[in-house]
Amino acid sequence: MADSAEKGKLLVLLLSNGMSPADFSAAIEGLKNSSKSIGTHKRREMFWQAYEKLSSKAASLEGTPQCFLSYHATMDDEGKPEEGTAEVTELTKRQRGLLGSIDLLGHKIKPAEDPKAKSWLMAFSEDEAQEAWDDLMSAEPCIYLTSDGVFVATRYKRALCKSLSGLPKTLKDVEEIVGDLAPEKPLKSVSFVGNDPPVVNGYNVFLVGPVDKALGPALPATIGHIQSTSMSEIYDYFLQRRNGHVIGEAGKLIAQMLADVGKGLVPLIGAGSTKDASKAYKNALMKRVYVHQSMGKFIDRVRSDGQVELWVIEGNVEDTEFGKYGKLVWELFYRADLDAF
Repeated sequence: MADSAEKGKLLVLLLSNGMSPADFSAAIEGLKNSSKSIGTHKRREMFWQAYEKLSSKAASLEGTPQCFLSYHATMDDEGKPEEGTAEVTELTKRQRGLLGSIDLLGHKIKPAEDPKAKSWLMAFSEDEAQEAWDDLMSAEPCIYLTSDGVFVATRYKRALCKSLSGLPKTLKDVEEIVGDLAPEKPLKSVSFVGNDPPVVNGYNVFLVGPVDKALGPALPATIGHIQSTSMSEIYDYFLQRRNGHVIGEAGKLIAQMLADVGKGLVPLIGAGSTKDASKAYKNALMKRVYVHQSMGKFIDRVRSDGQVELWVIEGNVEDTEFGKYGKLVWELFYRADLDAF
């Protein structure tokens, strides 16, 4: 599937795991009927048209396809949808294998005539459609321990990597389990693009569920804990941990910048100035950048080019060094005076 920006906003994403064209079309008809409950007439009409086009596309498929079926719509100047298109994207060999080896998290629609069938359809619409696509293709996974085992997961997908007979009770037990976690031994990749199992780092490992009262306070900062077993809340917790870690990394760069300035050196690090950041980026001097989510246009540009290591920081950062230095920090490939550009 091409970049959403090339085709308009992704409004509906369907994932079929072996649904026959007839069952596929019937499932989409059910989704179309449910769209009658959408609040406004314009949005009801938009999704009615979307599901009509998707149903027609599904009916033209052959065999029992494993594929994505997506609907994009361009938007007018007021953000209202205009013409939309439906597109089929066949799953790759790796993606087909993943459907049988990991858990896809979400509501699965089964054929009406055979609710116990192995085939199913997953549907995502509106903002969730783009979120699901990004999650399946590129979301960073977390590693968490429950009483059942060690899992690698994102918001919409999960793989059991190692069974456990219960959550560890002591810090020593936790450190022993975490110390043995490595890519493929036993950590698995859940990415739909490339085989990329995670590596344990300072923010991506945590315990899930009730633990002994003495264990929680004893956990180091590199290992977290959340009581909730909701996958959505688990992944939100991971994103919070990652955000805190990234803020800290940005702060380290700022400290390096101040140290260079104190020594009278041309800094390797820049901060705060969007003008200087633009110069560094346009002249291919920028190696990595930490930027607040509020700078959407800059983020979109860097992300679409894919040439710079990009870290997006979210939330209130006013009391952090990153916030005090303009919510924008970057590292150059080499020391350069940006005023010369």
